[in-house]
Amino acid sequence: YLSSEASTANKELLTPAAPTKEQLRIVALRFAIPMVGFGFMDNLVMITAGEAIDQTFGVTLGISTMAAAGFGQCISDVMGNLSGNLVDAACAKLNLPQHGLTESQLDLKISRVYRTFGACVGVVTGCLLGMSCLAFMDTGAADRARRAKELHSVFEHVMNDGTKLFQAERASLFMLDEEKNELWSQVATGVKGIIKVDAKCGLIGASIKSGGIINVPDAYQDKRFNADVDKESSFRTKSVLAIPVNNEEGKIIGAIQILNKKMKDGSDSSFTADDERLATMMASHVTSFIKVVG
Repeated sequence: YLSSEASTANKELLTPAAPTKEQLRIVALRFAIPMVGFGFMDNLVMITAGEAIDQTFGVTLGISTMAAAGFGQCISDVMGNLSGNLVDAACAKLNLPQHGLTESQLDLKISRVYRTFGACVGVVTGCLLGMSCLAFMDTGAADRARRAKELHSVFEHVMNDGTKLFQAERASLFMLDEEKNELWSQVATGVKGIIKVDAKCGLIGASIKSGGIINVPDAYQDKRFNADVDKESSFRTKSVLAIPVNNEEGKIIGAIQILNKKMKDGSDSSFTADDERLATMMASHVTSFIKVVG
């Protein structure tokens, strides 16, 4: 009996005193603050590095957005190891309140719960703060650049083949910008850079307005023709074939324009009914390409 009482007394002496509520709150706080820093650094570096990779190597090499995010996470992990001491040093300067608990008290279940809870709250808070950089980033830039590259590649192929199929000097694809009410093209045979024209002007504008094919043997004999484009480009337009491009819903989103039909001997000619049917097929193909690349 005396031995049992002695054993109980020894257990009471060995069992650490339970922490107070205030001590537990301080434990949670001291574990939360450093994790705010780590979470902030981790998400900030991952997002900025991933976005930079996505907009550069992702577009150039065709790397997916998820792969770019993975590379960003690798960089973030490296930066986390390099900056760990900085975060700890910064937290040490905050003069956070001391909990006054012993190692055995910190090892109690209730203490471990508060430590884990504080760390989780801290890392979530830090990650959310790190995501604030998204407010200052153009997150759609990489997708637009990737689609533009795909469109440029596809349309360039179509337009280069267009000059051969139609035996013409130039072939170009114009896309309609409804907000600015203008037509723009980055794919035009023999032309570098982006071309922009008023959507209401010229024969291509007339094609968009009417929704039908425009076939003119001599552009300068048609009052709808805008000769200013020729003056700016030092190009002489003669015959013109223009056809609108529709999306799947039938809405006009652009137009194809073929200029200066030639005979096999190189002499001037005009576009035929067969050319109109071929242009209709090309416009249908462009619609399909746009659907594929988004």
